[in-house]
Amino acid sequence: MNKLSQRRWRLFPLVGLAVLLVLFTLPGCGEEEPPADSTLNLTGETPEATAEVAPPPAEEYARVTEGPLNLRREPDTEAAILRQLYTGLRVEIISRGRLEELGGVSDYWYEVRTAEGEEGYVFGAFLNLNAEPPGRVNSHEEIAELPQSSGVPAGLDAIALYAEAERLSSAGDTRRAVDYYLAALELTPENADGYFDLSELYFEVEDYPDAAAALEHFIRLRPESFWGHNNLGLAYIRYSNYPRAIAVLERAVQLSPEGRTGSGVTSALQLSYKNLIAAYMANGDPDGADRARSRRDEL
Repeated sequence: MNKLSQRRWRLFPLVGLAVLLVLFTLPGCGEEEPPADSTLNLTGETPEATAEVAPPPAEEYARVTEGPLNLRREPDTEAAILRQLYTGLRVEIISRGRLEELGGVSDYWYEVRTAEGEEGYVFGAFLNLNAEPPGRVNSHEEIAELPQSSGVPAGLDAIALYAEAERLSSAGDTRRAVDYYLAALELTPENADGYFDLSELYFEVEDYPDAAAALEHFIRLRPESFWGHNNLGLAYIRYSNYPRAIAVLERAVQLSPEGRTGSGVTSALQLSYKNLIAAYMANGDPDGADRARSRRDEL
């Protein structure tokens, strides 16, 4: 039994959305199927109740180029930190503030708004301005290649690399485990399970662009995987590429969830539909969300 079959189901709720976005782990062969409600932990709020109101559209957008980036209450390095923004996150530019030099780099402070409507200030040196607005993204152009491994001793074969990656992951050294997975996959680029395992580590460290890249490789090798498409859609939602999220989640709900039978199939599909509805709403398409909701209700 490979290690994919030993992993448990886990949830990765999306901070700021009032819906539950569910990341699935591939089920194992021969394991007992989880109860239908074991992956659902609703807060009581639903997309229907909370997703109708969107913040006003911005005239300019930017992406975080180097995260985690502090979102501050005021344009000052001593101001309170409201939250941290991860690499690849798209934000709306509300206004440009004063020019300042920090660490030898001169740039402006920007007042920004996240997709969840939270507003604050960031230093512009860590932004890529003129990003595409929601709904106008060419999703396929945003699929990034995985980074190269670093800090891995030369001469190790794939078996040794995967073993060390698993050891590091079990010890909680996620960042180093990522490098060993990358090195192993450079030697075994057709190992679908390796890409799925790697994507889970990227979710743990909130590196959603690279999680998406790993899962793009996974579904290229496993094009009929429900779990791969669902998790890929969630990764794209996490860094605001809603059109691509919609595309892969629409594919997910057409597939049969591996390892589920009977009512478990319906339960998995309903959870994936929740992700799809959230993606439509975040993309400013309530009609698409209504159509997805109708299809979910017919299950």
